[in-house]
Amino acid sequence: MATPASEKPTRHKRRSSAMRPKAKRQRAEGNTEPAAETEVENAFKDDTDLCDQLMSRYSTSTAPHHRHLLATAAAFRSILSAESRALTPTAYFLAGMENLSDSEALDSTAVAALSTLVSIATPLIPEKGMANDRATESVAVLVGAVLGREEALGVSTLSGVVKCLGVLTAKFCDLEDWNSVKQGVETLLKLSVDKRPKLRRAAQDCLVEVLKSFSSSDTIKEASKLVLSLLKSYTPLAVSLNESETVDASNAEASLNSKHLELLHVLNLLKATIPHLSDKIGCKILAELVKLMASRFLPHTRNVFQIAEVFLTTSTNEVIGPHVEDIANSLASYVLSEEKNPVDTVFSAARLLKVVLDKLQARGSCSWMKTFPTILGRLTGLLSLEGDIASQATDIIKELINECIDVKVLLANKGKSFDEVREGSQEVDMIKATCHVFELALSSCTGVPNEQILSVISVLFQRLGEFSVIFMEGFVVKLAYFMNHANPDSPETTYLQSCIGSAVVALGPEKILGLIPICFDANSLTCSNTWLVPILKDHVVGASLEFYVEHIVPLAKTLQRASRKVKKSVLREELQALSQRLLALVSAFCRYPVDTHKKFESLTSILIVFLQKDPSMHKSIAVALKALVSQNRSALGSGCNVAEMTSNGNKDLVSDSRNMASYSIKVANRNIKALASHSRDLLQTLIDVYIDSPPQKRLHLKEAIGCLASIAKSSVTKKIFLLLLKKLKLVNTAGEFEEPASDTDELVNEEENTQTDTEKTERSVIMDLASCFVEGASEELIQLTYKFITYLLQETNMSGHCEAYCTLSKILEHHGWFCSSQSVELIDLLVNLKPPVDIKSLKYRFNCFHILVVHTLEKLEQEEDNPRTFLILNEIILTLKDGKDEARKVASDALIAISSRLRKSSQVISDELYHKLISMILGYLSGSSAHIKSGAVSALSVLVYNDADICLNMTDLVPSVLSLLQNKDLEVAKAALGFMKVVVSCLEAKDLQGLVSDILNEVLPWSSVSRNHLRSKVTIILEILLRKCSSGVVQSVTPDKYKSFVKTVLQSRHQKSDSQGSGVKDDDTRIEGSSSKRSENEAGLHDKGPRQGSSAHKDRKRKWENKNENQRAGDGGGSNRDKRQRQQPKHAFGGGKRGGPGPRQQQRTGRNSSVGGVMGKRGFKRKAN
Repeated sequence: MATPASEKPTRHKRRSSAMRPKAKRQRAEGNTEPAAETEVENAFKDDTDLCDQLMSRYSTSTAPHHRHLLATAAAFRSILSAESRALTPTAYFLAGMENLSDSEALDSTAVAALSTLVSIATPLIPEKGMANDRATESVAVLVGAVLGREEALGVSTLSGVVKCLGVLTAKFCDLEDWNSVKQGVETLLKLSVDKRPKLRRAAQDCLVEVLKSFSSSDTIKEASKLVLSLLKSYTPLAVSLNESETVDASNAEASLNSKHLELLHVLNLLKATIPHLSDKIGCKILAELVKLMASRFLPHTRNVFQIAEVFLTTSTNEVIGPHVEDIANSLASYVLSEEKNPVDTVFSAARLLKVVLDKLQARGSCSWMKTFPTILGRLTGLLSLEGDIASQATDIIKELINECIDVKVLLANKGKSFDEVREGSQEVDMIKATCHVFELALSSCTGVPNEQILSVISVLFQRLGEFSVIFMEGFVVKLAYFMNHANPDSPETTYLQSCIGSAVVALGPEKILGLIPICFDANSLTCSNTWLVPILKDHVVGASLEFYVEHIVPLAKTLQRASRKVKKSVLREELQALSQRLLALVSAFCRYPVDTHKKFESLTSILIVFLQKDPSMHKSIAVALKALVSQNRSALGSGCNVAEMTSNGNKDLVSDSRNMASYSIKVANRNIKALASHSRDLLQTLIDVYIDSPPQKRLHLKEAIGCLASIAKSSVTKKIFLLLLKKLKLVNTAGEFEEPASDTDELVNEEENTQTDTEKTERSVIMDLASCFVEGASEELIQLTYKFITYLLQETNMSGHCEAYCTLSKILEHHGWFCSSQSVELIDLLVNLKPPVDIKSLKYRFNCFHILVVHTLEKLEQEEDNPRTFLILNEIILTLKDGKDEARKVASDALIAISSRLRKSSQVISDELYHKLISMILGYLSGSSAHIKSGAVSALSVLVYNDADICLNMTDLVPSVLSLLQNKDLEVAKAALGFMKVVVSCLEAKDLQGLVSDILNEVLPWSSVSRNHLRSKVTIILEILLRKCSSGVVQSVTPDKYKSFVKTVLQSRHQKSDSQGSGVKDDDTRIEGSSSKRSENEAGLHDKGPRQGSSAHKDRKRKWENKNENQRAGDGGGSNRDKRQRQQPKHAFGGGKRGGPGPRQQQRTGRNSSVGGVMGKRGFKRKAN
């Protein structure tokens, strides 16, 4: 409704920056009234009296239109109440329509108030709350009474009425009857091109919703005719623009008159409504749209392109088909135009053209092929520009090349001569012309081409593949010319090398070296095109071993011979280095070679010589052998990592589909047989070199040995292994291991002891090699390896133990039969050994434990007792209390690995094994040792942290740990509080509801103890509960004694929230996070004996300990691990007859013998010594 000028908001009042733009828009549209009633209409409720809602919202407003609105609503309510009618939105609507039907007697102010009230009430009317006829009549009333005097009303009021029309038409009119919806559609269509933006947008949105609601083909057809008629009425205007003088693109829209602007509004309407029009009319609209396309930029060009995009992406072929070639020609003429069209519109036309060409290809049309190279040429001209323009042009050209060049046409000509292919079909002519366009672009470059041009040429190489040699020989020569004259340190040179690399992939090294030969001149002692060697190393794939053996190796040997005759050291070193680089190409030529089964034997003889005489070749040969084995086993589905085939990480070349496709199962089987049949001498040579190499250079050799051993015959690897053992005199003539020498024998004299140290080093090396033989080993070889492991582990000297543990873990992982047959003996062996000190050995030892525990639990599923499993758990639990972070991490990982394996097994056996593991750890809580209890709680914390559901599935888990808080031992309390932090952090709020009371009852008593950070742990637990379960829930179950403490924590949280904003939330999130190291530490996952903090913290702690020594000792404290072990009970679980450690075993096993009292109320039997 119009607002009197005297009551308009004063212009001089300062408004916020957020409000000023909106006010400007309202003034520009001729609307000076606030639009509160229409902007917030969706906030009104349909179950509350509308008058009351308006009163509560606008009763304090002094605006005249608000007073009129409230007066109108109050009058309606009075009338409805007097007539005993319900005060529903429908009743208010009908009352308003009744008054509007006699609008001639009303002034514009009254009409505005009535219209606003009706527009607010309409969306609140329920489904089927109005008859179709009543809705149609209401539309007619609104059109006549309100829109008939639109000049006297404000835009907000009119927009509300338009939305009301949209709801009435789409929701209540008869959508199957065109006469019922006709007036609404016509009105909305008319207002969709209105000059007032707000009104126009509202009309367009409502029209789209109305069209969406139509399901009748007749109704859709009639509505579509109206849209077509509207477009046709503006087509002459658009055509006249096409014929007018050139338009300045930068000021195109500003120079338009009102009729031209209406044309843009019509096009915007089309873009929104096309998906909802009938196909038949859509086809006619598209024909009109083609008329609007021109070869030069016009004010409506962007709009036309946007509509064309909607057509191409949403319409069927029936709509697009008849006009697709016309669209292609129009877009092509725009792209190729000599006019200075805006670059963004050229890109838009090119992208649309790609879609159109796809459709033409699908129809088998070839008409576009003549202009396609020219279009690419036009876009190629943009590649020399700077910035985003060149980048966008590059992307579009790449898309066009990949979409429009059909390699299938070339594959159909495979086997024909080059000349026959060149004189092929129209498609081949198009490819030839396309290549010519880019070759001209390359020739026009005075220096090294830029990144964009080179990247496009790379895509062209990749797309044409092996057929590049037919069409792109000239490219290779030109690229080589640029490379020979390029600055090696220039960034452009990197792009140039990558482009040549694409050519290497496409053509292969043989053809590339035919075009760019690496030639040695004996007279000048120079070599041409040496820059190609590193490119070959990175990009050769699918080449021939024969080419390497017969061309690369002879060239390298020629350089070596020439270097021996050169007197100048610099030139000699250059020739030798080039020779080495050429020989090192073996790793590149072993990426998917095409003749492995034919030429591996000849390659083997060369590699053996290199291994024996040239240490610099060791790494390249190892990488090559890994590639040969891995790629063939991958083709056989053995799951090998194909990415290991190259050391340069060029995975896109290694996994090239053409080369992988050539490696069928048949080819891979044939290659594996060739590799295995010639592996013995190569394997023996690799092992000899490995033994003689320094430790830092063994890694690649070891991987190559492992790959070859995995495919070699087990008899070969066993024979090699036995020879190694006999060489060190570890086995006698009968193949039996000698007894390990005792300590006294080893210390007979210094000379013999030195010899023993050398032998021990050699034993470690051989044991390391033994791990390479495990994967493909036979049962006999595994037994022999196990004897060697046992022999080495039983030595008191720790040398070689890491390698022995590593090999044993691999045996257990790859040979399940061995774990089944030797598990009892293995556990007895391991638990009687002193745990290693170094972390690497400990990790491999715990890998063995993890496999053995899972196997033992599965094997003894029906038994109550698993004594040997407890012996392993003893060590894991004690390691969780170790003073070293690395050791605790190893123990945590072992527990997680065990639980993960058991959970996977539990899918079959109903969680019994997993729950049995938890129950076994819970059994430790009934022991007498505080150190063991705290370790067991730490183990449970690790498991809950990784699988919080166990707290729900095993309902006695949390209560069992909570009961430990009744104990006054600080070490146990610290671990239990850490466990509770994990629980409250990991469980969801709904799962914590039933635990809050029990947790608070047991945790809060420790809020008065500040030692060992117990009070802070309680505070964190409480903060998390307050956040997750709300302060009301927490306070309602808090014992009276601790309500003041809870109140203090709650106030502290509020203060942090007020001063830091979201700081408290962030802290809680870190506590709860699953990957944060701090989260794990706060949750008590890595609690240990001595606290490793800052130096200041240690000084304060040392002073406190000295001051309170007697009290600390009385509490059972102590930070030294040995002291904690002395405090543990002497009786150990599993001792005596059941295979547990005896007195001597307790002396040797260290930590394992210290675990006591693990049986009790959890249903396990206590074993007496």
